[in-house]
Amino acid sequence: MNLIDLKKAAMNLEIQLNVHSKIDPEAVALYWDLKPLLDKAKAGSISEPIEVGAVPGRYRFTERNLQQYGDLEEAYAIFSIEITGGETPALKYVRELLRKQ
Repeated sequence: MNLIDLKKAAMNLEIQLNVHSKIDPEAVALYWDLKPLLDKAKAGSISEPIEVGAVPGRYRFTERNLQQYGDLEEAYAIFSIEITGGETPALKYVRELLRKQ
């Protein structure tokens, strides 16, 4: 887990949450779901990756329509990847394949 990348991801996600909180109450709810993790990530006080699936709020994208905000969803995805240990070799390979297309 790269703490610098995690901090950057947390800061970016918080920016996106602040932007979208002005237009969608679900973004406000997601912010409060994530706030404890965001604060710890920004402070550099997360020493171990959390379990995949333990990042709060994913259902807000699939069930509460936050997927309409691509920039917010991408920031959430990047934060989720970083806080669960970073990109796996398989994910890096898939990303590289997608870039080449």
